[in-house]
Amino acid sequence: DGRSDSGLLDYVCRASQAARASSQQVERVLGGADSGGEYPPFQFAGLLKNVAQLIRANTGIRIFFTELGGGGIGGFDNHAGQRDNHAALLRQFSESVGAFSGDLQRDGWLDRVVLMTFSEFGRTLAENGRRGTGHGDAAPMFLVGGGLRGGLVGAHPNLTQLIEGAPKSHTDFRRVYATVLEEWLGFDSQAVLDKKYEPLDVFA
Repeated sequence: DGRSDSGLLDYVCRASQAARASSQQVERVLGGADSGGEYPPFQFAGLLKNVAQLIRANTGIRIFFTELGGGGIGGFDNHAGQRDNHAALLRQFSESVGAFSGDLQRDGWLDRVVLMTFSEFGRTLAENGRRGTGHGDAAPMFLVGGGLRGGLVGAHPNLTQLIEGAPKSHTDFRRVYATVLEEWLGFDSQAVLDKKYEPLDVFA
């Protein structure tokens, strides 16, 4: 009927106005004289710089995703030639995250941000015949942000207790997800993870 058509039109108008306002805010931030700190010349650093600028635009987006070293040649899946490739990726990761956190910290935005890393798998300890390693059970996760306690969660991996040649995980990664969902984003983690996981004491 006419009323439902009017309601739909009102919704489209409101959505268009909100999109236009967000676009203008992003343009102001990206076009400003000070659009971010110094970042290293890596693609990953450029992605994080874009995220930092979008955070400053304050458009209401709460989750951003970037990727470093995905599948294929040159990624973290180091079945061959691991030493140099892995070191290069870790350098990109370290310098890019350092630039991102420093950029946000200098004007107070880091207290409003949590960066979380995740990977599909860890690596085995033993080298294969091509100077690489296989898939493993455990992988580190990093959290970066102004509202975190800092430090390590759990014990160092026991190198004598391995699962098919790889260190055994000590913390279910879903506990980390649940912690960020519940404690930081205010979401019901069970609705996302289909089970309740005990959160970790990582926020100050």
